[in-house]
Amino acid sequence: MNRDKKDLPLGRRVGFAAEYSPDALRAISRDDQRRAVEMKNIHPFIGEDVWNCYEFSWLGNEYRPCAAILRVVVPCESKNMVESKSLKLYLNSFAQTTFADEQEVIERLKTDVSEICGVPVGILLMNIDNESGVQELTGDCLDQLAVRIETFQPDTTILIPEGEARSGSVFSHLFRSICPVTGQPDHATIAIAYEGGGVQRESLLTYLVSYREYAGFHEHVVERIYRDLMEVASFTKLSVEGHFLRRGGIDINPFRATHPRTRPFSRATRQ
Repeated sequence: MNRDKKDLPLGRRVGFAAEYSPDALRAISRDDQRRAVEMKNIHPFIGEDVWNCYEFSWLGNEYRPCAAILRVVVPCESKNMVESKSLKLYLNSFAQTTFADEQEVIERLKTDVSEICGVPVGILLMNIDNESGVQELTGDCLDQLAVRIETFQPDTTILIPEGEARSGSVFSHLFRSICPVTGQPDHATIAIAYEGGGVQRESLLTYLVSYREYAGFHEHVVERIYRDLMEVASFTKLSVEGHFLRRGGIDINPFRATHPRTRPFSRATRQ
């Protein structure tokens, strides 16, 4: 269900629901966002958005509090994204509500979030003590390359293609963009893997840093990076993943690629 932007809680002061409240959820249309950043001719991709929610609890038998790390996986072909603050409000509404068991919690989550997104979503409750999911990023870090920064708005012309087809994996911890609603900074590690094309690495780092004052939601920032790289180099294989730092107890990790993941999802260390 889409609602007027004025109805979105992000950027507004909103009280928490005292009991389970699926009506707290709000949708943001993917098509609207893609049109807003000229994504109509974006190269085909697959992928998903992985949301890790670290502040999730509910009441079990005899009103005993239960807590877990919640992971929500939303396919990128979904009609809608979940508005992030509405998800936090929704999850907080579980805190003082009693559920029969963990499976009931999972089914409620799956039903409600799938309805708002327009497709079935994945739900996983993870033990707080046993699940870290942190792994070393593969490939080369770009952050020490000598570059000259002249703009803080993304521009495809910054990217310099290399004629020779290459393969590799690179990442940068220097990425920052701006929330288009609140104006707050969103910091991330961006990881890129590619085959069958080439982009000069100094130009790639300069391009990633150029998002520093760009206003965009996490999902569409990653899609724009994917689009621009494909337009410059026409890779035979490409993946772009954003590991955004948590805000409000939630981190968001959009993944866009020409192919399925080649390794399990993992979080960046600083998330």
